[in-house]
Amino acid sequence: PEEDWSFLRTTAEDLRQMVVQQNDQILMDQRTIRELTGKLNECESGLEDERNVPERSIGVWSGNRRVMAGDDVSSSAAAQLQTARAVEELARAIMDLKDRIEKLEAEIGPAALNLSDLSPGSNNPGLKAPPGGRLPGVEDLEGELERKIKLLEKERQTMRTETEGQQEKLNQGIDTADARVQELETTLTEPSFPEGFVLSFPMRTNYMYGLVRKEISEMYAFTACVWLKVREGGIGTPFSYSVPGQPNELVLLQGVHNPVAQLPLMLTQDTWQHICVSWTLRDGVWKAYQGGKMKAGGGASCLASNQPGGDTLGGHFDASQALVGDLSQFNLWDRVLKPAEVLALSECSSSALGNIAPWTDLDVDVYGGATKESLDPCHAQSSGPKQ
Repeated sequence: PEEDWSFLRTTAEDLRQMVVQQNDQILMDQRTIRELTGKLNECESGLEDERNVPERSIGVWSGNRRVMAGDDVSSSAAAQLQTARAVEELARAIMDLKDRIEKLEAEIGPAALNLSDLSPGSNNPGLKAPPGGRLPGVEDLEGELERKIKLLEKERQTMRTETEGQQEKLNQGIDTADARVQELETTLTEPSFPEGFVLSFPMRTNYMYGLVRKEISEMYAFTACVWLKVREGGIGTPFSYSVPGQPNELVLLQGVHNPVAQLPLMLTQDTWQHICVSWTLRDGVWKAYQGGKMKAGGGASCLASNQPGGDTLGGHFDASQALVGDLSQFNLWDRVLKPAEVLALSECSSSALGNIAPWTDLDVDVYGGATKESLDPCHAQSSGPKQ
């Protein structure tokens, strides 16, 4: 972050300024020592000269005043006393400077002050000069700090980008799941055809069909009911139950020369008709109902128990057997309905759904050009003659 970098940069600059100031102070103290040492040597030389030439004048420092001794000084004892005092003052000054230097060294450390030990040939065991002849200075440390901060910032930015990407994917997944849940809730609670629907087959083909998406178990009896409105002579296959190896194991054929079971049903064109067919394996008896009334019945030895795994309202029929017209309210039970139940369905006083294949919008799909249309056969047939 920019604030951390500014703080480190300011700290490094303060450290550098402190080192420079302390180095300047050390140089000044060293010059003072040299000056005092020179004066001491001068005093010592003057003392020696006085012994040889008593008439020479000398000058010494005594406290804060300078005492001059002229050529007329007759006693050398006074001169010696003054010289001794000067030497004592110099010694105290030197000790004071030494203490100050040691204090500075303790504060800033030997690495910043022992500059004479940083040469390539130095024997200082604690400080080793690099091949270039100098240790990294404050500028080098500053540059290293800057590089590390930039590296950390880059890593942080990378992690932030990755986190944002993962969060975006997670949000997209949540939005998708939420949309799907809402779609399913809407589909389950609000049917596409609240008033009912019909399947329309406008022409005779072998590719138009409707499919009930239900897994059908093995059945030993069944009842199939459906509302039909045919358009061409009543010839067609309203529904078929197929399994692999037998495409039409169970069919309901009306008006075909060789049906599985002859159904003597008279279907009027363009009029809604309610048809039910039941069968049981126990005695092989089948019954056909039209308009709630039984029209025919008998035995069908060729019918056996229906194999599991088939689908209903299938297509891919022979085109000559295809239904042309409308179909609605197809329901399949795994039992034989009672005549009263069939009558209630035909009179629209019951809306019971098949326990094997119920007529719901969610379970029925259309293919090949067949269409779904919103319509209730019970309401539609009430305006016309009831068959």
